[in-house]
Amino acid sequence: MLEYLLKGLSYGLILSILVGPIIFTLLQASLERGIKMALTIGIGVWISDLIFISTVFFGLSSISEISSLPNFNFFLGTMGSVVLIAFGIGTLFNDKAIDRSQKVKKNGYAAHFIKGFLINTINPFTVFFWLAMSTEIIANNANNSQAIVFFGVILSVIMLTDTLKIVLAKQVRKYLTPKHIIKFRKIVGIVLILFGIILIYRVTI
Repeated sequence: MLEYLLKGLSYGLILSILVGPIIFTLLQASLERGIKMALTIGIGVWISDLIFISTVFFGLSSISEISSLPNFNFFLGTMGSVVLIAFGIGTLFNDKAIDRSQKVKKNGYAAHFIKGFLINTINPFTVFFWLAMSTEIIANNANNSQAIVFFGVILSVIMLTDTLKIVLAKQVRKYLTPKHIIKFRKIVGIVLILFGIILIYRVTI
């Protein structure tokens, strides 16, 4: 059991330091809207991960067949690229100043939840990461308890480190002016567009 706990911890830490579109999205939300809104995006990401874990582990054979289809990478990568570029363009050209005193509407939380869920779900890396983790578990003949510990630790580390990033970004916010926030927003928009372009490039070569 300890072996799977340590493995889960190491994989979770590795995943948490990888730079991707999600980290920039979380930081932007925390800087502009605060911890609650950023956590809403995070919850969307984490639920997406949980769905992937359940799907690839309990339906590994079916997922393996689907992911091995000739056009799987292309179609999933194209969808992911479109989502990233669309969010990036919307972020880049949003010059509206944030009114921190304004109460966030309920549909704002829903929109941010969906944003986090989509960015994580329509990403080939997410599919193949959890597929690789499930393959390793099965190859090592791990029982259900060991698998739960392994996946549970990975997901817990991701949730904890994402939350720490969100909280740290919130602490930095008090030193930033509205102009700084808008500049960072534009950087995030450019980064999301670049990730979208890189993704479509990778699936087409």
